[in-house]
Amino acid sequence: MQREQFLAQPEVESFIAWLAANLPTLTFKLRFKSSKFVPGGLTADVQGIEQVLGHYRWKASWQDAHQCSVDSRTWAETQRSLGQLREWLTSAVNQGNDQQALQACLQILRWGGVRGAIPFLHRLAANGKLSSYLQKMAGLMSLDGKNDLDDLDAISVERFDAGLTKIHALFDSSGSPIYDSRVGAAIGMLYSLFRQQWTGSGKPLLAFPSGAARGSQIRNPGAFLNGLAAPQFSSISYETWARWQVRLGWIIRAVLERTGWFAEQGALPARCHAFEASLFVLGYDLRCFGWTPKSAVPVVDLPEPEERDSTGWVPTGNPFSQVINDYLLFRRQGGKSDKASFVDWLSIHPHHARPISRATAQDYCFAFSMQEFDLFDRSLEALERIVAGGEDGLRAVLASEVLEPFTLGDERVSVCLVDVMITGRAYQRESTGDARVESILSAGYAGTKNSANTLMALGRNVGKHFGLLDDKHLPTPLFERFFGACSLEA
Repeated sequence: MQREQFLAQPEVESFIAWLAANLPTLTFKLRFKSSKFVPGGLTADVQGIEQVLGHYRWKASWQDAHQCSVDSRTWAETQRSLGQLREWLTSAVNQGNDQQALQACLQILRWGGVRGAIPFLHRLAANGKLSSYLQKMAGLMSLDGKNDLDDLDAISVERFDAGLTKIHALFDSSGSPIYDSRVGAAIGMLYSLFRQQWTGSGKPLLAFPSGAARGSQIRNPGAFLNGLAAPQFSSISYETWARWQVRLGWIIRAVLERTGWFAEQGALPARCHAFEASLFVLGYDLRCFGWTPKSAVPVVDLPEPEERDSTGWVPTGNPFSQVINDYLLFRRQGGKSDKASFVDWLSIHPHHARPISRATAQDYCFAFSMQEFDLFDRSLEALERIVAGGEDGLRAVLASEVLEPFTLGDERVSVCLVDVMITGRAYQRESTGDARVESILSAGYAGTKNSANTLMALGRNVGKHFGLLDDKHLPTPLFERFFGACSLEA
């Protein structure tokens, strides 16, 4: 489907008209907790989408090609910061300089507080394909071309996540939005409001996806009465996420083409990014729309029903060290580096005491996902280092030869490493198992005793494997160096 076909759909046209009519008058109660991204927090009541932009907050820092720090917090500062990153990336890609393109991409991730795409970017650069891949994707994701959504498929989109959406948006020149959990949550909430007022018929056409926050914020419109549940990033394909970035970009451009909003920002692409930044603010916590959440609503995709409305850090239980050894053996035997093939092999692997179900084999791959360690498609050399463990294994799994302190972004990712941190600190503070469980429950990291124990089981396994925890599950010097003063407060 091309842009004209998408925008011509009656429901899409009606939604665009509704946004143009209602966004200037809607009121929002912005309530940000104090965090490293928003020091001191934020409390503000605003009316209209344009007024939201003045409350944009994202404290970030990255280093330019000369190792000079670039800091930003407000929208004006962020706009200048992103302009520098865009220029660096564009220049490197246009010159076909993959190493400079890689460095620009890594600094974009640093600005965004995400790191999941690092192994993928390193692989592309090592194979001399990073610049060409970004150029190809730019053509497929442009908002003002004749590109077709169907061309964003499983072959063309090799990966998509909260980091790559930023890279693709910055490399684009037509105003393509950064589509993260906040932006997805906000546009999904606006669509839910529209559907409540729309007099048309038929099932909802626009299923804007989103993802869970790492704190207690709500980012799923389905958490509210009559709200439309958002598909979660963890359950959709790479190409689906990429297509929604394009669809949202088409909608934003269409709205701005019929209004004068954000005129002071400059040309249409800059106005598009201001609109996106305003959605980013609104998506921090959807309670800013004034709706009351339903009770016991599944907001976070977790395996245990009692945990699904939790904001905790409970993983899908899995024997991490065993499974990565299994995967290395699988790859050495010539197995394909994809999840489906490994799950097939794992469910019938003869060295297990008894066969495991496909569902269990799927669960065992928890740490392999792009939200965790992104272990599929790793080279055999990297896998051998990861399986060997210790500090070198940690550097290998993070695809970074310089082990920088662990940082948490705005979304619920890196659960394995967070569980190591929670577990290590629980063992530091408490001397008994019951006390550790209680401390985890009281902190809100888990909702039941069983889930708290599941969290610590994975934390101990991963922590010991990488030398972050000792034989008594206490933090090692590497733990203190890696996690430092990292806080889970959001």
